[in-house]
Amino acid sequence: MVDDEKYSLKIEATEVIKEIKYAVKSVELSQTLKCNDELVFFNLETKENKRYCVELTPRGFRLIGNNFDVMDNDTDNSKYYETIYSLLDSISLQYRNTFGDALAQKLQGLQDLQQTADVEET
Repeated sequence: MVDDEKYSLKIEATEVIKEIKYAVKSVELSQTLKCNDELVFFNLETKENKRYCVELTPRGFRLIGNNFDVMDNDTDNSKYYETIYSLLDSISLQYRNTFGDALAQKLQGLQDLQQTADVEET
């Protein structure tokens, strides 16, 4: 069970990195901090050039450092976020703008497809 949890967290962290790459300056798994059965670390730089070390556990995501591979925050009082999106929303205005722009583009694409389908039906 513990091995499955570790495996799942690594998969989740890898998928999170793929999903948010478009909206941040950089993001990658930590090569310095050791993962264990219950946690994975990754480094994140926002488009505002702010660097963070993020911890992923079964409890969620939380900021643990203000630079790559550094644990310098008061982790006893750190807030856990259920999703990476809510964490990013709290630290990066440009993430919010990028996310909003990407959503608007996707919605416009759906609208264009619908209009094309409507024209083809007539």
